[in-house]
Amino acid sequence: MDSRFSFLSTAHADLLNEILARRSSTLLERIRQANSVSRSDADEIMSVISDEVNENLDDDWEPTDYGQAVSALLAQFNAARVNKWP
Repeated sequence: MDSRFSFLSTAHADLLNEILARRSSTLLERIRQANSVSRSDADEIMSVISDEVNENLDDDWEPTDYGQAVSALLAQFNAARVNKWP
């Protein structure tokens, strides 16, 4: 499991790494170098994940199968964010 995202399941940590590599490689690199996630990084990650969800909605504004996986990641990350950085 990725220690930077140890508060996520392995599948969600892998998905988050994939999304960040595509959408915000500079953020991912900053987190890798610091080997931790700061509050401002967490806020930026939430924005990146939200954008990914929004871009994976069907014609009825429902998440696609992939969008549902990203939405679950968003929920898990947000719960951890609220606990760690109230």
